[in-house]
Amino acid sequence: MQGAEDRQKDLTEKRNLLEEYVKEKKKNELLVEQEQELRNQLSLYTEKFEEFQKTLTRSNDVFATFKQEMNKMSKTIKKLEKENLTWKGKHEQVSKSMFTMAEELRNTKGKNERLERLCRAIQDENRSFRKQQREEKDKEEKEKACEEEPNSKEESEPDKPEKTKEEKEEEKQEEGTEPEKEEIE
Repeated sequence: MQGAEDRQKDLTEKRNLLEEYVKEKKKNELLVEQEQELRNQLSLYTEKFEEFQKTLTRSNDVFATFKQEMNKMSKTIKKLEKENLTWKGKHEQVSKSMFTMAEELRNTKGKNERLERLCRAIQDENRSFRKQQREEKDKEEKEKACEEEPNSKEESEPDKPEKTKEEKEEEKQEEGTEPEKEEIE
């Protein structure tokens, strides 16, 4: 009996151990499957992480390139702004110079017109003065001629005295200056 009991005990223990073994084996298989699923997920996540890393690296490269281009553009913009300020300054200087020159030109034209009028007035006075001198000279010569020859006056009128060389030159000058005056106008 004791042998049967021991056997029974051994069988029960064996059965219990087999049941435990089967449970543990199922558990182990389940854990192996879970491990495999987790490994598959890990490899999937690893691939995704590597893709993310590559994308992030490309993004960083693009960002760095963009930043370099932005720096270049900002330098170019600063340079262009300086050039723009320089050109604006030059434009203002030229505008001021042109305004000053226009004012000077207007003043010069006004002065020129006044001088031309003065010149014409002086030329007119000069002509009238010469004419008056000639008339006085002619009158004096007529008076002298009348005093010297009182009888010849009745017979014929005296000829106009010939103009002196100086008088002829003065007339030429007057005639020569008149066309220039007309050209100026």
